[in-house]
Amino acid sequence: MTRGAELRANWRLVVAGALGFGFGLSGLPFYTFGVFVEPLSHAFGWKIAAIQAGLTVSYLTTMLLLPTIGGLVDRLGPRRVALTSVCLFSLAFMLLAVQTGSLWQFYLTWFLIALSGTGTLAVTWSRVTNGAFKSARGLALGLALLGSGVMGVVGPPVAAALVAALGWRAAYAILGLSPLLIAFPVIHAFLRPVYTAGTATVAQAEGLTLAQALRTPQLWIIGVSFLFIAGGVAGLIPNLIKIQTSAGGSRATATFAASLVGVFVILGRVSCGALMDRVWAPVVAAIYLCLPAGACLLLTQPGLGPGGSALAAACIGLAAGAEMDLLPYLVSRYFGLGRFGAILGFASAFFYLGASAGGLSLGAVYDITGSYRPALMTCAVLFLISVGGLLALGPYPNLPRLAEEPAPVDL
Repeated sequence: MTRGAELRANWRLVVAGALGFGFGLSGLPFYTFGVFVEPLSHAFGWKIAAIQAGLTVSYLTTMLLLPTIGGLVDRLGPRRVALTSVCLFSLAFMLLAVQTGSLWQFYLTWFLIALSGTGTLAVTWSRVTNGAFKSARGLALGLALLGSGVMGVVGPPVAAALVAALGWRAAYAILGLSPLLIAFPVIHAFLRPVYTAGTATVAQAEGLTLAQALRTPQLWIIGVSFLFIAGGVAGLIPNLIKIQTSAGGSRATATFAASLVGVFVILGRVSCGALMDRVWAPVVAAIYLCLPAGACLLLTQPGLGPGGSALAAACIGLAAGAEMDLLPYLVSRYFGLGRFGAILGFASAFFYLGASAGGLSLGAVYDITGSYRPALMTCAVLFLISVGGLLALGPYPNLPRLAEEPAPVDL
């Protein structure tokens, strides 16, 4: 099938993925988190670092759960995992509205959010799109994972308006209901096996098992590369304003630049996905991951003006959008779809380990040295090391059929 024909046949899967991803663990909590930091600090007297640790609990829990969730996606199918996860995630997120002032309760809530919401991450939606698309696989991935970028644009102002009008407890309750009221009905209606026979059916029987993949250097290269990539991106975004103001930049300029990140996440996700359908994916990775390395060098300059600040934010946003496309696409091309969920879950654990350490590491470097410059230079080097690693993956392999046929998967 042509790219256009695949998209016309399977657009419902893309819409279901976009809403599920945007209203899931990767979108809703991450992009609205900052809105609640100050209200929680005022309500309970918590330090900012203590509140930020809630997100770290979520990342670490996700890292541990992803290989198991990926295996469940392979065995039970994306539909069952997604619908169950969206329901439980919605209920867990609403628990944030009933905090009593105990940090342990707060951390337990974030643990439950991650425990229930890991099934809403890319491992589920990329399994759907990789199985349904061949010619337009990269573009479909970009569109299906677009939801978190859109949430990055609309989530903060909506959350802020709710807090201002109704208070932080009501805001948490309303935001928690949104996955159940908005995403769940669409996923239930659209996440069905509507793809053309001969696409996913054949591909599902091709590829490596997790045990076989673990014996290849490619899986470890991908894992370590995305450990560095996620650490750099997740470190830069939440620290972006402070990085610029600490170097003498204007807070207004830095805030405006930070607001551009979400827009460029969307552009990066779609453009990277479309480009991977035409160009060898490691080359695409090199293009997008050299951008944040340049942004790091740019951010070391004192008193960065509006143009330079916006350029740095654009480069970081494009990389943040591309990283979510690159990881599942590379796994599908180098290891196949037979045990895609388990293999992507293992590789994604590296990603979330990096994400959990990134923000804290940059903040710690600033606390110790009084400057972000050493951390920025380190991030630039790590981005370039990742580029070199991904370029060393070699050509896409001809994948064998699984020795053991996978169980039939119902979306």
